Amino acid sequence: MSAVLTIAFPVFAIILAGLFAGRAKIAEAADAQALNRFVFFFAMPAALFSLTSRADPPAGDDIKMALCYLTAALAVMAAAYALGRRFFALSEQEAGAQALTSVLGNAVFLGLPIVLSLDGWIEHYVVLMLMEGVFVIAIGAALIGPREAGMQDGAGRTSILQKLGAPLARSLKNPLVAAMLAGIGVALLREATGLALPVPIAAFFELLGRAGGPAALFSMGLFLGARKFPAMGEIAGKVGVIVLFKMVALPVLTLTGMALVGVSDPALIGPAALFVLVPSGIGCYVMASQHHVYVAETVSAIAVTTLISILTVSAVLAIFAR
Repeated sequence: MSAVLTIAFPVFAIILAGLFAGRAKIAEAADAQALNRFVFFFAMPAALFSLTSRADPPAGDDIKMALCYLTAALAVMAAAYALGRRFFALSEQEAGAQALTSVLGNAVFLGLPIVLSLDGWIEHYVVLMLMEGVFVIAIGAALIGPREAGMQDGAGRTSILQKLGAPLARSLKNPLVAAMLAGIGVALLREATGLALPVPIAAFFELLGRAGGPAALFSMGLFLGARKFPAMGEIAGKVGVIVLFKMVALPVLTLTGMALVGVSDPALIGPAALFVLVPSGIGCYVMASQHHVYVAETVSAIAVTTLISILTVSAVLAIFAR
């Protein structure tokens, strides 16, 4: 229980501080956006580059873990998309938003500040972030993006496949993904040549990265506190499906897959469990609002899964953080 008190409590307390700031109108939604830009473009890339450049490149069980997550994520996205189209009669873009929100987690604004405070977790966690950043976000962007003019519903699949290449290329320009890839490149260079980053440069990235965790948590609370959430009423069923996919199906499939391929080390299971049990990410709202599709459902799902994550994240820490 000590990990819950020493790690989970401060994390959620900072989120509550941001929530209070939003509800009390001490800060506004625009302030959350400014904080998010600082975290997304500067602080977290610096932290990820600093950590990955010092770590060993991923191999062995890390790769097995990443493939288990990616397989589970793709399966859940496909199921959520199909269910949305068939059961809720959603449009292709709406079903795409449902699929993305059912998988894309708050790995940066909630999960990353936690793993930064735990010895040995970050090296495994960033491998999963790479899978999510390159593949899940790219596929989600292709699913949510508008179809070509005159494209009939039945041809939507062809359009998605045609458009997938561009989102995949863009995902490599994502500051978080680019920082992780650059850090891995530096680590590989260090292994091959023995050369390391100059101390002042390494110190710069480490110092800037330290600001990422608290800023991310506060901005997440502010994001929730500064927004009016829609009445659940008509969207309760859709939100419930997202919650089941995100907080039950994705974790079960990922962790079961890891067990089947022989990944049994708690040092990997802990980071993987945390990664799949964080709530739906703010990035889902950003993408949905950009295309003006499924916004109310996405925001509500983020709020509900965030509340549930108080229990899931605390449970992961209580079991695996020593």
